[in-house]
Amino acid sequence: MKKFKEFLREDAQEFSSAGTSINKTKLPTGYSTVLRKFGWKKGTTHIDHGGGKFDNGVEFLKNLGVTAHVYDPFNRPEEHNKRIMDTVGKQGADTASLFNVLNVIKEPEYRQAALRTAHSTLKPGGRIFIGIYEGDKSGKGRKTKKDSWQNNSPTQAYLDDVKKVFPNATMQHGMIHGVRE
Repeated sequence: MKKFKEFLREDAQEFSSAGTSINKTKLPTGYSTVLRKFGWKKGTTHIDHGGGKFDNGVEFLKNLGVTAHVYDPFNRPEEHNKRIMDTVGKQGADTASLFNVLNVIKEPEYRQAALRTAHSTLKPGGRIFIGIYEGDKSGKGRKTKKDSWQNNSPTQAYLDDVKKVFPNATMQHGMIHGVRE
């Protein structure tokens, strides 16, 4: 099974979405939703897939006793991503997230590649948390700025695709949650 970065080398997404990494100080809401509704477990390891340029999520989880890493093929150097995949990805993380990621990927095959990559980095029994920025909820995707895309689809619209990789995925507390079997 190919990793997301390997998939990208064969073809190119129309929009890299590198420009959607904008929250230098603001934490993606998925982190606080998981804290309130599921809980972060002290002593665990987390991989934030598509976590962007900034480490605010890493710092947030560090304060909760969770070791967190960001994997992002568009906003982190290749050496960084390789190190994450060669260490944490091979050992398997307890949790992984795709916060505000699937909604900025136009092509369904690249959304599947991102989901497969996240799946491959989880231990058996590891949990995935997927948060979606729904935009205007029209379901009509559009270019939002240079090299950026927004699907404008409600979270529920992604569930069937997520189930192709995480068959037990469900909607809970406004996000998609699944477990690697």
